[in-house]
Amino acid sequence: MKVRHSPSELLEEFARLMQLKGENPFKTRAFEKAAGLLAAVPESELKERAREGTLTELEGIGKGISEVLSEFLLHGRSKALEELEASIPRGMLELTRIPGLGPKKAQQLIEELGIESVRELEYACRENRLLKLKGFGEKLQQKILDSIAFLHSTEGQARLDEVLMEAEALAERVRKATGARVELTGEIRRRCEVVHAVELLVEVAGDRSRAKKTSELELAIAEASAKEPLKVEVKPSFADPKHWGYEWARTTAGEGHWKALGTPESTEGPRDSSDEEGFYRELGLPWIDPVLRETGEELDLARKTTEGKSGLSGLVTERSIQGVFHCHTTRSDGADSLEAMVEAAIARGYRYIGISDHSQTAFYAQGLKSAALKEQEREIRELQEKVDRTHPGFRIFWGIESDILKDGSLDYPDSVLKRFDFVIASIHQRHELDRHTMTERIVQAIRNPYTRFIGHLTGRLLLGRRPYEIDIERIIAEAARHDVAIELNSHPQRLDIDWRWGAELRKRSTMISINPDAHEVAGLDDTRYGVWMARKALMPESLVLNSRPVEEVARWLARR
Repeated sequence: MKVRHSPSELLEEFARLMQLKGENPFKTRAFEKAAGLLAAVPESELKERAREGTLTELEGIGKGISEVLSEFLLHGRSKALEELEASIPRGMLELTRIPGLGPKKAQQLIEELGIESVRELEYACRENRLLKLKGFGEKLQQKILDSIAFLHSTEGQARLDEVLMEAEALAERVRKATGARVELTGEIRRRCEVVHAVELLVEVAGDRSRAKKTSELELAIAEASAKEPLKVEVKPSFADPKHWGYEWARTTAGEGHWKALGTPESTEGPRDSSDEEGFYRELGLPWIDPVLRETGEELDLARKTTEGKSGLSGLVTERSIQGVFHCHTTRSDGADSLEAMVEAAIARGYRYIGISDHSQTAFYAQGLKSAALKEQEREIRELQEKVDRTHPGFRIFWGIESDILKDGSLDYPDSVLKRFDFVIASIHQRHELDRHTMTERIVQAIRNPYTRFIGHLTGRLLLGRRPYEIDIERIIAEAARHDVAIELNSHPQRLDIDWRWGAELRKRSTMISINPDAHEVAGLDDTRYGVWMARKALMPESLVLNSRPVEEVARWLARR
């Protein structure tokens, strides 16, 4: 059986396989929800609960899921998953990992061409064998080839959320095994959205036995890594205590940051820094948050900080966020009720939450028809009255995530759209349109007087789907012109808009909103990923809508 990297991933795989088999969607959703909830629970706690038989005390963990988890946690395997894998046609698991290739098409390839692997499919495409199959054609064949190329290009990489907790656990295991100072460095310390390796910096004294100590440490790291393998390689570096600060800064830095520092490699000075604060101090700079160490632009802000100006302190932080938008409930494809989402937002110290279920065209996500809209509006107004008594000042904003249709119009007539407190306009279908058409489609949505946000701008799924082609510069300018906020979608599979557009957003003074796209209570915590990306983009609080107090946000939403 394939090694599973975490209990959360085990349940995600269960859900994926159940979908391939056409299992009850409610059962599938239960596994998906449980996977999301477990992502934030330490594995050590789960193992203890498995031994004590208390897993069902956790939210979303019923008897069936508890049995699956207990076997996995205590014995390192899952017979139920093995049986589920065995019941699925050979080749189906591999073929359906190709972006855009669903179970029906995969089954057709297996039955009619005997294809059971991605390599076989790639060969068949290059031999034009798919052209003979009903329902395929030249365009679909090329799309599959492009998807295979994308799949190959992502090998050896993982999303940040897939390795962050595991990397932290690995560093702790190595510390306990060796007694050495061990810290994360590189991409994972900078909180890059995609990680190529988990990099560790390990302290080792520069005496005569350094080589022997280094070999022993490398062996300890290899053994610790083997116990719970990660999705990417583990790369250790070693530093003498005298040079620790310099080496930690060097191994952490993005290429642009290190080049902008202009640090000499062959002289002493900064190299003799035993801590990072000393390293930056030698360069006349304050300590710079590792998340920011990317392009070199952050050094200008750091210098302003030394001059007594706002500089780095003016950037958005997790403490800045006063509320969140783009939250789904069980009305559409969410896993938790309206009341549960509101209570969770209050518990996290937020002052407002924006509820935005899917619109009617999103049939695949149980988009809201007219009757459901009326029911939700009443439900929200009634809950607001209740919250006013228990948590005065907290606001529930009623919105919708409206599909942007092919012509750029939104999914309801104006008579419906005007009832919402806000509208998030997003593309969920017809990604294949050309760059000009897709750009005009989004521009038309921005110009709609009821649009307040543009959701997940490029439609990308990290390591899963390429962004569609659009003129992002024009869209950023258009959003600024019409006072529409561009969402920084915080879901770790999206993180869209890409932080690398930060300079353009700042130049145009385009507002962003750091939205979790939460489909369950645990999803609210994904906001931190968005904050990390916004900090990489060097976004000031002043350009982040949900860093503002509720009264100001309410006025901004009502302005159009």
